[in-house]
Amino acid sequence: MNPSTFKEKLSGRFGWKLGKAKQNSDRLYLNPEPEIFENLVEAIFEDHDGRLATISCVDEENQFRLLYHFVFDGEGFITTVKLPVERDENPSTESIANLIPGAEWIEREIMEMFGIDFQNNPAKKRLLKADSLGDKDFPYRKDFDVENLEEN
Repeated sequence: MNPSTFKEKLSGRFGWKLGKAKQNSDRLYLNPEPEIFENLVEAIFEDHDGRLATISCVDEENQFRLLYHFVFDGEGFITTVKLPVERDENPSTESIANLIPGAEWIEREIMEMFGIDFQNNPAKKRLLKADSLGDKDFPYRKDFDVENLEEN
């Protein structure tokens, strides 16, 4: 299987809701409709043996974009599923830790550093942030005021 044939398989199941896709010889980027996101992740992980390598987050100023990177070790390619998260007072999305337990720690890091709540994540306690940072300080956001940090 390669990115092109994998995209065809997913398109057969999810149709137009799979969204626009970009691909090259070793990468496939998907922009699905949010309502199919969990089913798509489950299909990639359970049905096609995609291994969740990591989740990354990009602060695009008007929204956040979560990037779920799945590796297909035997096939030699990576699929990235993009999920926009509205940048409002309490940005949130559903956790995938119930589908992929290894996502729990990655989601916790993103919760602390970007302030995105992963609903139903089983462990929301602090993981990385310094004690000097408050609950509303998110150091990976573009609007984080690094100039006013106090050194301890």
